Amino acid sequence: MPTNSKSKNCDINIMIRGIGGQGVKLAGTIIGQAAISDGRSAVQSTKYGSAITGGETRSEIKVSTKKIIYPRITDIDGYVALTLDDLENYFESLIYITSTEVAKRIPKSIKEKIVLAPMIAIAEEVGSMKAMNMVLIGILNQLFNLASSEAFILAIKSHTAESFHEVNIKAYEKGLALDLKKYNSEDILLLADVCRIKE
Repeated sequence: MPTNSKSKNCDINIMIRGIGGQGVKLAGTIIGQAAISDGRSAVQSTKYGSAITGGETRSEIKVSTKKIIYPRITDIDGYVALTLDDLENYFESLIYITSTEVAKRIPKSIKEKIVLAPMIAIAEEVGSMKAMNMVLIGILNQLFNLASSEAFILAIKSHTAESFHEVNIKAYEKGLALDLKKYNSEDILLLADVCRIKE
């Protein structure tokens, strides 16, 4: 049960899974820094697999409006799958998020809880498929209200090369502004609103 259903002060627990080279760890780092810049608490833990070997990469991020006592994720509010394998071998979560390009087969048990978005297409539109993780960050902020856009833009600038700032910020802003109702039912989006930070 998401903690925000009980209190205005809440934890948002996000797990992002992909493979090496998809920017999973970077996405978690940027989310954490943006949240801390806005006076929230955040912790991240990662499991990293090499891009060369196609190893699994996982980032677990907890963002809270209060002091975090236990840093590890227990209940997942948002599970992000960046590969089909991660989607099919999912962890239990309140909602699931993936790219429309990845979701070639969606497990029946999570069909009513999955948020889809054309992340790869948007990344290509702004100029680099590598910016898909920035599109994802924008979508996650739209869903969960993790931090202000100003804080996210500063974090993106802090953790990416200057030559990629423009593309990365555009990708983030496109994800943030994306009309998710074009791709998802209102009932599914309301599930995310249950654990959204309301302040």
